[in-house]
Amino acid sequence: MMSSRKIKFLRNYINVIQKIKIYLAYFRIKFLNEIQYKLAAFSGILTQFAWGGMLIMLYTSFLNNGSANTYTIPQMCTYIWLHQAFFLIFSFSSVDKDVIEMCRTGGISIELVKPVSLYYIWHAKTLGKKIAAVSLRALPIFVICAMPFFNQYRLTAPVNFGAFILFLITLILSLGLILAYVMIMYIAVMKANTSQGIKLTFRLIMEFCTGAAIPIAFMPDYMVKILKLTPFYYMENVSFNIYNGYIADGQEIFKIIVLQILWLIVLTILGKKLMNRQLSKIVVQGG
Repeated sequence: MMSSRKIKFLRNYINVIQKIKIYLAYFRIKFLNEIQYKLAAFSGILTQFAWGGMLIMLYTSFLNNGSANTYTIPQMCTYIWLHQAFFLIFSFSSVDKDVIEMCRTGGISIELVKPVSLYYIWHAKTLGKKIAAVSLRALPIFVICAMPFFNQYRLTAPVNFGAFILFLITLILSLGLILAYVMIMYIAVMKANTSQGIKLTFRLIMEFCTGAAIPIAFMPDYMVKILKLTPFYYMENVSFNIYNGYIADGQEIFKIIVLQILWLIVLTILGKKLMNRQLSKIVVQGG
């Protein structure tokens, strides 16, 4: 006879497996739907090359004038090309517009009747959209930007294999932080009649604080100290700077990973509580 504790454990285990399968199903549907837009991806690649080239010319002039003198030109160029390759992971242009439209029109009522957490449905859809968009753009940028004829302006290899592994770990955690932040934005949209102002506010805050608009290495020290107290510092900034060797101290990297995990837990719990609170007050009108 199995004890009640073992039975409870098996039930919880089966329940978790079922939730993971449902999450992966939503992810797969969104991924396959988004990956069909290859022409849009091609035009996006050209856009990333254009922006990357302009940003490299701009920041090279800063480095030549003595700004951010701890950043070398190869490190800066690698940072820029990595940002362009993974742009749609960290961009609000790749959030799920269907979710935002549901919040505006009341289509959310269809999702609420499903026996699955709304938080994880939206999470899976947004992840599928972002991964599909990046998978079409990243490889061509990596291949072309690593060509030797770019000289010091090319995308360099990781400083070592360990840095590459740490880059992947922090990149995955950064993606989790971005998704948790986007989920809070979705919840904020549920309270508003229009999503444009809220989406723009969340986007501007994230782009400045994560180093997407201006690399954090170019910011003054007092600003960097302030950003380290927020989850934004631990998004794309740390992953790319570990890859290019700008952040190389083992203790600092360990601290970064711990703080990424802590911020991920905090933002996820906050997002779920805010969603449950909002869903308890939601009223869908119409018939």
